[in-house]
Amino acid sequence: MLLTRLHELITTPTAKTSRGQMIFWFCLSLIFAAIYAWLGLRKAFPCLPEYVVQDDARQHVFWMVRFLDPQLFPNDLIADYFQSVAPAGYTSLYRLAAAAGINPLLFNKLLPRCWV
Repeated sequence: MLLTRLHELITTPTAKTSRGQMIFWFCLSLIFAAIYAWLGLRKAFPCLPEYVVQDDARQHVFWMVRFLDPQLFPNDLIADYFQSVAPAGYTSLYRLAAAAGINPLLFNKLLPRCWV
């Protein structure tokens, strides 16, 4: 009986959706969105490895930790190269975050991909 009722609720087309059905589907979609957001955030912010980063951060963000500690990467030609080719706005954004005390590697995870 319960299975038949659930099947009807899910598959029966209706001319007008009742308020209860709308609330049910809205809540179900929010639950799925929250679950998948949590799964994504769990991969982005693992508990143990502190320095798990995306591929682009390994090339373009690692040297920005110098904003927090200027003594890092002394005489490192690769870090100097990536620092010299980084766009001014990109560098300024990360410098501002570092001035606020946010680690550039963490800021890279928090910053939406479409802004960079």
